[in-house]
Amino acid sequence: MNLFVNILAIAIFGILAVSLVYTLSVARQQKTVEGEIDTKIAKPVQGNVYVRNPVFLAYGIFFALLLFIVLFVAITFL
Repeated sequence: MNLFVNILAIAIFGILAVSLVYTLSVARQQKTVEGEIDTKIAKPVQGNVYVRNPVFLAYGIFFALLLFIVLFVAITFL
């Protein structure tokens, strides 16, 4: 494997590790919440519903990386 693939693999594993730790911390916070299951949504989240949604962020990052890879391959091999 070349240097680019190694750096990309390290970055992917780093993102996965940070995501796992963040998910576990959020899950612990949800367990400690007492009272009603549904709580009010914070004002900044209400104002930016699509920007603050992690699913939409994941899709956006995926398509940006996909576009970067396609452009890289096109520039390198064509």
